[in-house]
Amino acid sequence: MSVTPKPWNETTRLLALRSYVVLDTPSEPAFDNLARLASYVLEVPIAMISLVDAEREWVLAQYGVALHEIPRDISLASHIVATGEPLVIGNTWTDQRFARNPLVLGEPRIGFYAGAPLSTKSGEVLGAVCMIDHNAREITMGQLEMLKILAEQVIAQLEVRRSRLDLINERAAARDIADRLTMVFDAMNEGVMMQEADSRITYANRAAGLILSVDPSALYDRTTFEHPWRYVREDGHELPNHDHPVVVSLRTGLPVRNTVVGIHKFDGSLTWISISAVPRTKDGKISGVVTTFHDITALRKATELATQQERLATVGTLAAGVGHEINNPLAYILGNLDYTLSELATMSSAPSAQMQEIMSVLAEAREGADRIRKIVRGLRALAREDVALIGVPVAPVVEMSLSMAAHEVRSKAHVVTTIEDGATVLGDESRLTQILVNLLVNAGQAFEEANPARNEISITATTAADSRMGIYVRDNGPGIPAPILSRIFDPFFTTKGAGQGTGLGLSVSRNLVDALGGELLVQSKEGEGTTFSILLPLASQATPEANTAAATIGPRARIMVVDDEIAVVNTIRRILARDHDVTTFNDSRLAASSLAAGDVYDLIFCDLMMPYYTGQELYVKVVAERPGLADRFVFITAGATNPNARAFLAGVKNDRIEKPFAVEKLLSVAARFAKAR
Repeated sequence: MSVTPKPWNETTRLLALRSYVVLDTPSEPAFDNLARLASYVLEVPIAMISLVDAEREWVLAQYGVALHEIPRDISLASHIVATGEPLVIGNTWTDQRFARNPLVLGEPRIGFYAGAPLSTKSGEVLGAVCMIDHNAREITMGQLEMLKILAEQVIAQLEVRRSRLDLINERAAARDIADRLTMVFDAMNEGVMMQEADSRITYANRAAGLILSVDPSALYDRTTFEHPWRYVREDGHELPNHDHPVVVSLRTGLPVRNTVVGIHKFDGSLTWISISAVPRTKDGKISGVVTTFHDITALRKATELATQQERLATVGTLAAGVGHEINNPLAYILGNLDYTLSELATMSSAPSAQMQEIMSVLAEAREGADRIRKIVRGLRALAREDVALIGVPVAPVVEMSLSMAAHEVRSKAHVVTTIEDGATVLGDESRLTQILVNLLVNAGQAFEEANPARNEISITATTAADSRMGIYVRDNGPGIPAPILSRIFDPFFTTKGAGQGTGLGLSVSRNLVDALGGELLVQSKEGEGTTFSILLPLASQATPEANTAAATIGPRARIMVVDDEIAVVNTIRRILARDHDVTTFNDSRLAASSLAAGDVYDLIFCDLMMPYYTGQELYVKVVAERPGLADRFVFITAGATNPNARAFLAGVKNDRIEKPFAVEKLLSVAARFAKAR
């Protein structure tokens, strides 16, 4: 049995074959009838129309046999594909090329075979139309010519079929595009309308109906002005019909873009839209206009608040900067007061009345400075941008929030706090402070008149039934009416007068609580008051710092102190010098020289923000030159306002001390490093 070569244009031929999309499809009467016709006309028991694929001969239509596909290596039609010419085998048993072919030796027992090529107009041979007999026989020239004509008819039918499929596919594609466009338009937040030259509306998408508060279908076949609403200009004055963007675009033939128009709708509400109209032309004439618009009501409100928001942003930046600047002098004020009080306490076991008075004055001064520290800490907390979920003790946050909101609360009501011992939530101190300040300010503003004797605001923190920590802010004010209660968390919703609120406080607070993995709920009854519930995940109670009073008794440490504030340097020296050997530098260059010279220190207290070498730069220098000292750095910061500084602190494991610092904290850290020397 001979091996059939493949034609020179096999790749192109296979591409042409597959372009008809007919392989492995169900039988079709048009081709079945042609196979039957071939059998009748040529007077043979078997007729087939087959297509030769890469590895097989696939039977498109047949008569007198039940074959679906034939391996290409035994296919007789593959010889026709290879030569592009008709193939006639009068006696397959005596033809050495085919005598041992399985189709000759077995079913369908081919004794005679004649086939004509199925050739496209471009010359690719797709397969063959063949006539088969079980016995050897001859074929007349007329029969062969008839076979060629039938092959041409098969090709013609394939072309018709492909054209029909192309048309079906094009129509389906057009429908798909139309459906997709409709889906796109309906998914848009922007209203889209198609209007004719007389402004009559022929299409409106879903958003158009939502913005205009009507069913889109109700807009069809009506003009821009045949609806129960009134148009106004951006300044609030009535918009004449001839100045409407649609009319202007139709009149001038030019696009009109982003015109602000107000719509007083039939329900009395005012919606602001930004509308654009682009003319359509046909045969050089204006045939209509495409109108698009989007709701800018909220945007206008936000724009009106833009100046206020910018001021708030400026206040945030200012708070961070002010906090940094105040904390430096506050550090040495508190440090010196603590040092003085400590020294005075050791001078005499029974101080005189005058000395007691001096100590009382100093204690009051320290209390005032500590109040300033808490206020500054609150400002810095509100200015922070980074958020890390850690264990946050509730009591200090409540105390800080009350200090921040004191101007709205103290003159209006008395405050009662009940905080569960060890109450600690998984959260962020700055965000929780912001939430509580918002709620406290709201509670204070809820009272119509200042009456601290009657008005009460309570803050309670206790473990809730679902094992979360509940922080409850209650007031006994007038309460919130039910219709308003459902909207109080909506952005920009406020019942306050102009200039008394943005309507963002409660919305922002709920978002902040959500971001912390909790819930913000509200209960209110008119005449009885309102309760806001903050429910947050519990965190394990932070381990309290050990009492450091005795921590100073132990080995002496060699301590370097680097800070550009001379008063801070002197304060730390005074606090530590009794128990340790302290070397101070208020110029970071001198500190760098000392380290470069090989001076040995067990502990390096280093300010972060300094001229010449910053604390970060000094640390990097030490890591490169004396890496053994890197772990001995303890950074002192009045607030890392620089993003690079914040990133640096987040990336190192060294201890840090916040200004203003507590004397006990300094002594504790120094004692720990002294023991480790």
